Amino acid sequence: MKKIFFAAAFFVSGSLFFSETVDEILKVYCDLDRVPDYNYSSIAIDNISKNGSVEHMEVEQFGGGANGLKNTVFAFKSPSTVKDTRILQAEKISKEDDQWVFMPALRTTRRIAPGDKGKPFVGTELTYNDLSLRKEHDDKNEIISQSESVTVNGVTYDCWKMKSVPVKKNTVEYGYRISWFDKKSYIPVRIEFYDKKNASKLIKTYEVEKLEQVKGATGMTYWLRRQNLVTNIETGRKTRVTVKEYVFDKKISDGYFTQNWLTTGKAR
Repeated sequence: MKKIFFAAAFFVSGSLFFSETVDEILKVYCDLDRVPDYNYSSIAIDNISKNGSVEHMEVEQFGGGANGLKNTVFAFKSPSTVKDTRILQAEKISKEDDQWVFMPALRTTRRIAPGDKGKPFVGTELTYNDLSLRKEHDDKNEIISQSESVTVNGVTYDCWKMKSVPVKKNTVEYGYRISWFDKKSYIPVRIEFYDKKNASKLIKTYEVEKLEQVKGATGMTYWLRRQNLVTNIETGRKTRVTVKEYVFDKKISDGYFTQNWLTTGKAR
């Protein structure tokens, strides 16, 4: 079971049933059978400074895999400062996911080391950890409220409020998370990240600004997080991620999830 922050499954989730325990909520949210086998998204990323200036980026994302494992790749299309930057993430069962990044200016590919996964993802307020797939045993989870309302972007959700403490605190850049899981979709519509040294200090928030149900190519229904906002409380910087176009359940060539694609941008 897993929790995915920015990969394709970060945006989707399938048909759901009612449950109230931590294990049942996470099972519904993380169930791989409810994530498309293949997915494509055209994504806009806006980095918003404290004074309101915006840096706009365009990204293509492809997701797919076999044997229940999911691979994800990102191809940055603009601006020129990040154009042709490509990232490959491969899920592993019993160890941390592998992540590689191709840097066009240097024409080199490097693996993201575990100690670097808390660093910003291509200049955004997301980190490489936010891309990673968190397995069920990675956190100690507890429900701290069975019914709590939270309003995000003018929409009020009835939620379970959950606290998640990483088992290996040295692997992430925060001390713990507080999440509001919408009871209709089982999607966390708001997540707060707190400081390692000062447990009361909020350092970052994530909010689903637009949530909707969509259908894949096979007719299966998914919850799509159409627009998401990450806010750095300390700096005032924000990153808004918007899914512009999407295709779910339509086969994608395995050639995208290779080192060859990473270095050439071509899926053979």
